[in-house]
Amino acid sequence: MALKLNATREAYREFYGRNVEQMPKLIADGRVPMSVAGLMQRRLDVRNSDVDVKSSYLDNYFDTGDAVAYHPDGRAKIVLDSQTLRDITPQSELRNGALVLTEDAYNALQGEEFKKGKLGKVNDGLSRADVKSHPVWKVLARDQALLDDYVDYIFTEGKQRFNYDTAMGVYPSSEQGKTPELGAWYVNWLGVRSGAIGRLHLDDGDGRFLGIAPEALSAPGKGASNIRAYTMADLQAFDNAVKGLETTVRPELLEPFAQLRKKL
Repeated sequence: MALKLNATREAYREFYGRNVEQMPKLIADGRVPMSVAGLMQRRLDVRNSDVDVKSSYLDNYFDTGDAVAYHPDGRAKIVLDSQTLRDITPQSELRNGALVLTEDAYNALQGEEFKKGKLGKVNDGLSRADVKSHPVWKVLARDQALLDDYVDYIFTEGKQRFNYDTAMGVYPSSEQGKTPELGAWYVNWLGVRSGAIGRLHLDDGDGRFLGIAPEALSAPGKGASNIRAYTMADLQAFDNAVKGLETTVRPELLEPFAQLRKKL
C-alpha cells in the first residue's frame, strides 16, 4: 500500500524498490532525492499534520541522497547530496550491495572524512545529549539548531509511544571490501529508534527513496536541507544583539520579530 506523504499536492513522492532501479526513475521524474537533513526537517514540519501523513514519515524508514563511502584502510567519508549516488543505475557495478569505487573515485568525493575508529560511538543507542554532539549526526544534519530540535522531537515521541530513553544510534557498515565502495545513508522509523544506518544495500528490494519536486526545494519548511524554522534560541540571540538599540532602530523594523516571538 502506497504511503500517504502529502496532505495536498504531490511535492514528495515515494520510490520504493531496489535503489539502483528507483534512482533513475526519480531523476527522470525531475526530482531530487531527499537528504537526511531534509527528512529531519520534513518530520518536524508534519508533526502536527494529518495523522496518516505524520505516521508515514515517522513510522517508516527512508533511504536518502546522502552517501557514505568506505575505504579498505578504515576511513569513511560522508558525501552530502551525492552526485555519484544520483548516477546509479541497474548496470552499476555492485559488490554485496555497495557501489564499487576506484581509488581515484574515492579521493575525488567531496565530503567529511573520518579516520578509522573516529566515527564516534556506533552500533548502540545514544542518549539525547550524545546525539546532539555526535560527529556523524552533526554532519548529516548540517545545522546544529535543526539537529537539536529534531533530537528533542524524536526522544519525546519515543518516550511517549515506546518508553525508550536511548535512540538515534549510528550504524556503519562492518564490511570492508578490497576496494573503496559507496552506499546510501538511510534513517530508520521511530519504533526501532530512528537510527542512521550506513550499511550497504543499494540492491535491496525494500529500498525507499523520497523524491522532492523542484518547487518544494525553494519553499520554506518543505524539506530543503538549507532551510529551517526560527527557534526561540534564534529570537533570544536577536534580542541580545539589539538590546539597547530600541531608540535608534525604527520600531516598524522590529515588528516582524515581535510578531514571530508571539507565535512561538
